[in-house]
Amino acid sequence: MSRLLLVLMTLVIAMPVTAQEENEDDDVEHGPPVLFDSHEVIEFTLEADFDQLKGDRSQESEDRPAVIKWTEPDGTAHQAELQVRTRGIFRLERSTCGEMPPIRLNFKVGQMEGTVFQGQDKVKMITFCRDRDSYEQDVIEEYLTYRIYNELTDVSFGARLAHITYVDTSGDDDPITRYGFMIEAEDALAERLGGRMIYVPSIPPGSVDGPSALRLALFQYLIGNTDYSALEFHNVRLVRTADGRYLTVPYDFDMAGFINTSYAVPDPSLRLRNVRERLYRGYCQADGDYQAAYDEFTSKRDAIYALINTQEGLEDSKKRDVVEYVDEFFNVIEGGRNAERQIEDACRRVPGR
Repeated sequence: MSRLLLVLMTLVIAMPVTAQEENEDDDVEHGPPVLFDSHEVIEFTLEADFDQLKGDRSQESEDRPAVIKWTEPDGTAHQAELQVRTRGIFRLERSTCGEMPPIRLNFKVGQMEGTVFQGQDKVKMITFCRDRDSYEQDVIEEYLTYRIYNELTDVSFGARLAHITYVDTSGDDDPITRYGFMIEAEDALAERLGGRMIYVPSIPPGSVDGPSALRLALFQYLIGNTDYSALEFHNVRLVRTADGRYLTVPYDFDMAGFINTSYAVPDPSLRLRNVRERLYRGYCQADGDYQAAYDEFTSKRDAIYALINTQEGLEDSKKRDVVEYVDEFFNVIEGGRNAERQIEDACRRVPGR
């Protein structure tokens, strides 16, 4: 059965790029997206029945009416009707995000032209989970992981930090203002990379672009994240470019040691003490140029530290903690034998080989 599945997956990903369009939304706006062109923090107010939304804990939760209000950089005030719904899996559980699960903003087609939300349709948003400063710091740190990967490669999801005031129209809760961030839509990412999203349960070993796969694995090691699979697409998306390459793009980093959320625990089978303990989960590449990959990260060292030290909203104590954690990564990749032992010799053998 596994060999049959492998053959079927090979046939699926070998199909022309245009054959994958059934997974795309037909109602995406045609104006050029601008939301993720800037990293300046955006402020807006979101009005909705959040008491009702807090009870929406199903994968089939309904879209709820909402109103968004914001001011453009030129001082023009805007407001628009839209719909919001809860989303996610682990963070959708009440025990994880009891007060504010992640949500999706669903803008009306054509309504946002000429504004910062132009070109957006359905936008994923990471919220504060619980109304505590520590949870808000988690959100900012997760946003920072996206920004670090943006610094390393364009094959990454765009992210935009926002300062959001949530107004509960039910009247049960007082307004809450917290940081959150929005994530670039999958189809927008694929279009930016000149390709299409490919939705398959797994991919044959060796099909993914080698340097892209190695970069992804090293990044996950940098942030101390083991909650992903680059072959079975757990917290990873697959893009096929027009020239036939397959690129893997990671997302959803809340289980990373870099963030160290209160609910993050490693998979027991990995035998890690906690999520702060790093474990390289990349697959072995016989012809992988590890030194070139290390050099790529080292060349971005100053930029990565600058992102951390200038991150708006991140407490100084958190900045120091994150810097120390990143220091440990660079000590490994610049440590000769340490890099061999902890990364190159620790790589995972490709299944079936």
